[in-house]
Amino acid sequence: MPYGQSIYTDDPKEGTGVQIPKGTKKITFHVEAENTETILFWLIPTGTLTWTERKLIGYDIRENQTDNNFTLTWNIDKPNLNDHLHVQAIGEEIVEQDIINLYME
Repeated sequence: MPYGQSIYTDDPKEGTGVQIPKGTKKITFHVEAENTETILFWLIPTGTLTWTERKLIGYDIRENQTDNNFTLTWNIDKPNLNDHLHVQAIGEEIVEQDIINLYME
């Protein structure tokens, strides 16, 4: 993500994906983002033309002018994951986005 933004999770990222151990009940997503007011976390099924099937799983709002750290702890409500985490960083004049592939093994 631009503006020196980065996304990471409790589980290590390998390329564009994060392998989550089977049976995991929650995961925390961390985003470091400058010039950002709000971060939206969307879960989207893999496949083509699935944007309309997205689910907002949470958000975080900047607490003060120096707050550049955003987090979401998500209680996984699915028995298996093979989805995209679509992260939207919303600033005063721009929306930036990035995707992490989530899969459970």
